[in-house]
Amino acid sequence: MLVLSVGFSGVADGVFAGSELLLGACGCSSVGGAAKSASNELAKVDSGCHKDTLSESGAELDGSSDDSDSLDEGVQLKVKREDKTSLVPPGQILESNHGAGAILELSSLRVTRQLEMLNILVGFEQANRYALMDPQGNPAGFMVEEQTWSSIFGRQLYGMHRPFKILVMDLNGNPCLRISRPFSFINSWVSVENLENGQIIGESHQEWHIWRRCYNLFASQGSDMSQFARVDMPFLSWEFPMADEQGQTVAGVYRDFSGIGMELFTDYGLYGVCFDSASLRQRQAASGTLIPLADYDLDLDKRAVVLAAAVSIDFDYFSRHSHFGPGYFP
Repeated sequence: MLVLSVGFSGVADGVFAGSELLLGACGCSSVGGAAKSASNELAKVDSGCHKDTLSESGAELDGSSDDSDSLDEGVQLKVKREDKTSLVPPGQILESNHGAGAILELSSLRVTRQLEMLNILVGFEQANRYALMDPQGNPAGFMVEEQTWSSIFGRQLYGMHRPFKILVMDLNGNPCLRISRPFSFINSWVSVENLENGQIIGESHQEWHIWRRCYNLFASQGSDMSQFARVDMPFLSWEFPMADEQGQTVAGVYRDFSGIGMELFTDYGLYGVCFDSASLRQRQAASGTLIPLADYDLDLDKRAVVLAAAVSIDFDYFSRHSHFGPGYFP
């Protein structure tokens, strides 16, 4: 609010002309000259008051203009801060300072399932381990399957139906998320948990189909789960784009070919996980395919669910325990 200060000066109230005539008649012309001098002095004082008042008003107006400029700068700074935290809208579980934030804030991830030598030599299924890298190939984190005596035997007996728990760790080896899957007879589903408070962030559910590969992805909304994406791809597909309700792709998991020898005789796996439209656009340019892309990016919670879905896809179709043939034919 602008405060304007307006000065009001007094007006001298003497009628000096009449006084001069009266005093002149009495022979007192000197008094009339003094009266004129007093009138001139009052006029000077009055003019000075006007000038001081105008200068004060101008200063206050300048000050209010500065306040307005600082207010505009504050609004601009607020907008910039909101842009930086666009991946963490209100009500989300994961914050930017979370241990998994450095992993999930990346545009995309290169996920590599490590070789299992006992599996190659004697067919003994070992715990899965994954290396996470940024788009430039720099290490970003790790994923390691938890091991217990029951999980060791379960891997050999249950095959693709086996339960598992996988820890997502930062570069310092600190666990920050847990991806869990219970025993599943037909359709698998996984959940991702925030290890800081035990909250379930979201889930990925496999949907049975006789020849298609389908998944539904859900994010936690309070006590409920809200679906934000779906996968529906043909039989033997290596690409798993995730589309929203309008059919626009918001993320994707892509199995990359690592060589005929690695695919046929090892349990090595290489995946690209795209979290935003920029990485999806690069993937499209490389493959020559065009699919509609969403004009928004997923928040950290949904990105954690996408990463969990990538693990589920790897277990369901591309890990050696999920089939009896070579890796190339899931």
